[in-house]
Amino acid sequence: MMWTITKWEIKSTFKSRKFLFIFIFQIVTLFLIIFIFSGVLQMMNTTEEITLTPSLGEFVSLDVNDPSGIIRDELNPKAVMIHPTSIRSPRENSLLLVDEYNGLPLNASLFLDYSTPMRNVVKEEVESAVERSSRKIANQIITSMKKEQVNVKEEAVGESLPLKLVNKVMVAILLILPLFMFGNLIIDSITGEKERKTGESLIAMPIPRSHIILGKSLAVIIIMGVQLLIWMIIIWVGFRIPNALIIYLVLLLTAFPVVGFTSLVAVYSKNYKEAGIGITLAYIIIIGFLIVPALAYISQKSGLGPLILIIKLLSLENITIFDMVSTVSILIFSSVIFYGLAVWLFEKDDIIFGPRPGVLRLLRGFL
Repeated sequence: MMWTITKWEIKSTFKSRKFLFIFIFQIVTLFLIIFIFSGVLQMMNTTEEITLTPSLGEFVSLDVNDPSGIIRDELNPKAVMIHPTSIRSPRENSLLLVDEYNGLPLNASLFLDYSTPMRNVVKEEVESAVERSSRKIANQIITSMKKEQVNVKEEAVGESLPLKLVNKVMVAILLILPLFMFGNLIIDSITGEKERKTGESLIAMPIPRSHIILGKSLAVIIIMGVQLLIWMIIIWVGFRIPNALIIYLVLLLTAFPVVGFTSLVAVYSKNYKEAGIGITLAYIIIIGFLIVPALAYISQKSGLGPLILIIKLLSLENITIFDMVSTVSILIFSSVIFYGLAVWLFEKDDIIFGPRPGVLRLLRGFL
């Protein structure tokens, strides 16, 4: 009987225009996210300095008197418009004076007009240029030294933190996003039955109430599985996904407690509005439990959870039996708890027909 409920839900979902709109919207959103993340990855791979502020070169001007060009050449023309000038005839409100470079120390003076808010842009750009020129001078001094240097070979193991952040955490979060995009299906399937007053006729059928909840949840999980497969194929265009089959199975297994928790909230809710608020809060809690351990793993290389397991699979790290068993056990245990509570609530007539008891009263009855 549970499979009958599942087939009914799948057929009605794929015939729904709302589902078709949501599906197309998700695909478009995914392409935009891939485009943005690819740009971030490209910026992190480049050795050039990245300017995150918009170009103000047409509005911010700076007079520069630098005979050696040691600092002038390091100024970014996209940030400020540079005007070479003499000390006696400055044209702009901001002036940079640099002594001729004959060795260290190198003196430079910056004069700003504090009546204009653009002074901060000039100040930040000059400070960045001074830092870049200082590095260049230091490299020149080191290169010119004739002392014999110890032959030291530096090996970097793994990736730098920015690349690790993009290649592992961001891709893992991209892969797990579809699990949180089908809450409306569960609301419409469970809470909608109570709102439309069709739940009574469904309960009157010779079907156990547990089969109704489990059948509706299974239908959503199957639809999630199809969406996850399409989602991963599209992500494959912009990012490399090693161990794709294992990652897909982990994501599919993660969908069970997510749908179970959502079903629990939907069963207890009176209407669409209450269910929407409840599921939003529930998803914030779930995402916190998924992402916070993952961020701790990046900094400390330890932790448990499905997102951490996906990160390890993406980075081709060694996966131990403990990692697999612990993650699967957490997902199975949480699924049993959430579905058990959802079925327990759905079997109570006061939850379906009213008046609905409060949370504290339910806890006393459960304990």
